[in-house]
Amino acid sequence: MVDQRLKEMEKIGLVKREVLSTRPIAVSYEITPFGRSALCILQDLKAWAEANNV
Repeated sequence: MVDQRLKEMEKIGLVKREVLSTRPIAVSYEITPFGRSALCILQDLKAWAEANNV
């Protein structure tokens, strides 16, 4: 489930995926500048949800 969401976020450019090793497979995800541009919106949404007990 998490892997699927990360792949979706990578596809739209929110995060960048880097394969670190292949045996065993290890990957790293990093937020992109485009992803950072959404942080203030997400923080506002979080504050709204907390204020409304959602």
